[in-house]
Amino acid sequence: MNYNKKMRSQEIKVGKTFKIDGRIFYPLVKVTHWKHNQEEFYCLSPLALVVIEGDMKYILPMKEFDDPEKLETLMDMIKV
Repeated sequence: MNYNKKMRSQEIKVGKTFKIDGRIFYPLVKVTHWKHNQEEFYCLSPLALVVIEGDMKYILPMKEFDDPEKLETLMDMIKV
């Protein structure tokens, strides 16, 4: 058995929603999972907030995105 094997996986998840003044906020986070030998680590990285306000839906990214299609894909994770 190889005990030096490393494994890493990443997944984007929708966090728990919260409401402020008639707006609904959906946090999007990237969950990174590492396994190395007999240890495991997790890391949460905030990506964006999707905001629903009435019939409008928009995204507030936590960092600059050069790819608008990536933002659209993230925003489409929230079904209204």
